[in-house]
Amino acid sequence: MSPLRNHKPLRLAAWCLLLGATVGVPNLVVAEETTLRVGNVTMPPSVGNPFRNTGTPHIFTWSSLFDGLTRIDAQGRVNPWLAVGWTNLDTLTWRITLRPGVTFSNGAPFTADAVVNVIDFFHSDAAAREVIARELGFIKTARKIDDLTVELITDVPTPHLPRTLPLLYMVEPKQWVALGPDGFAQKPVGTGPFKLDKPDAAGWKMSAFKQSWRAPRVDKLTWIAAPEASSRVQAVLADQMDIALSLGPDDTAAIEAGGDKGQTWGNASVWAIHFHHDKNTPLKDVRIRQALNYAVDRKALVQGLLGGSTVEATQPGPRNAIGFDPTIPPIPYDPALAKKLLAEAGYANGFKFVVQAVIGSGPADGAVYQKVAQDLASIGVTMEIRPFPSNELIRAVVEGSWNGDAFGLTYATEPTIDVLRPMQNHSCLWSKPWYCDQSIMPTIKSALSEFNEAKGLALRHQVMRFYRDQYVSLFLYEMPRFAGLRANITGFEELHGFINFDQIRKSP
Repeated sequence: MSPLRNHKPLRLAAWCLLLGATVGVPNLVVAEETTLRVGNVTMPPSVGNPFRNTGTPHIFTWSSLFDGLTRIDAQGRVNPWLAVGWTNLDTLTWRITLRPGVTFSNGAPFTADAVVNVIDFFHSDAAAREVIARELGFIKTARKIDDLTVELITDVPTPHLPRTLPLLYMVEPKQWVALGPDGFAQKPVGTGPFKLDKPDAAGWKMSAFKQSWRAPRVDKLTWIAAPEASSRVQAVLADQMDIALSLGPDDTAAIEAGGDKGQTWGNASVWAIHFHHDKNTPLKDVRIRQALNYAVDRKALVQGLLGGSTVEATQPGPRNAIGFDPTIPPIPYDPALAKKLLAEAGYANGFKFVVQAVIGSGPADGAVYQKVAQDLASIGVTMEIRPFPSNELIRAVVEGSWNGDAFGLTYATEPTIDVLRPMQNHSCLWSKPWYCDQSIMPTIKSALSEFNEAKGLALRHQVMRFYRDQYVSLFLYEMPRFAGLRANITGFEELHGFINFDQIRKSP
């Protein structure tokens, strides 16, 4: 006879446990679902297609859905992720060992078929719009050896291939083939900690994928699109948002003053204003570009607007990236010399140019543009700031549809943390380049294919020196990042664009 048969209170409690009921059962508590609410500047226009763009803020969202094959840690080392090992068989062939026991959110197993599917897609006509397909176009083919082993064959020697694999997001092959890129974007299936329930331009509703190899510690994730930083700050203070991304130092100070938490960290990008060198403007003259660089008080930007959270830029690469050249000196703040250079170039009375600017995606970026404009005005140069949204910036980068003489964008080494990574965009390698000087291209290409570490580093230093000496851009500072968190949020970390959604906790 069952012991429960003669003990009605025990039997009742057992049924309550099974049915999730609490009526009449003292001290029996059913845990409430936890929803993590994250505020972002905008949602990706390509929704759940992770191959359309590589930059922030879109990469933040994709780290909740997808995984690449590797990740780069804070020290710049390549770490296993969906790949647990890699071997260079020859200058063109890499053998990749995949993580066992991983499943996609639809229950399908993760195998070498997923890797082959992505590489095959990259070489199809349908991939013409995909930025990552172009960036990883050097991977010629993928060959399945067995379910957990795949070989990647490249067109050219690629010694740092493992550093590029964080961008090789794994999408579930059958869903991708069945729906195509646009259909998949609405119903994405990845191996990450969450699955997308309802996509919307105003935000996403996501639920935990508890069978993920890195299962989350909350039940639901809600993304909230809020372009204005002030709106994200107020949402945190009003308990309408748990994490607010892409803030500035004043924003985090306001959140801390309200009893919650601010968080500051560095990333591997250099913020700059980029000149269109192919237009017939004064910016074609290196003396003009040098003058503009000398006219900007970077120390005032860093200390006055960014709370001393970062350092002034000296070159396109940040300090923590492979190839940064520490021997390149700081750019002096010298308005008098800037005026002299303008006069030598035939513009003693200055000139006007238009910079297209996305406002609200970076810390204090609106104030930074205004301060740069003030500094340039002191030497007689008028910089007109023409705001435009981030989706138009992406379109202009891809299509070359610019409406100005310059624009704001990072030299983003993330996620490879290699100074050559932004050269995919900021050189003749790009399909619609805003800067293309063929004289430096042999050095860039040699650096990309050099297996000897010392030689590769020396070549990278040459590239950094060239870009600095040509004052290719108006170099400003290494990008800091700021976020605001409710006091009950722990475990949050963002590294090289990826957020550790599997580690974030929300206490009552």
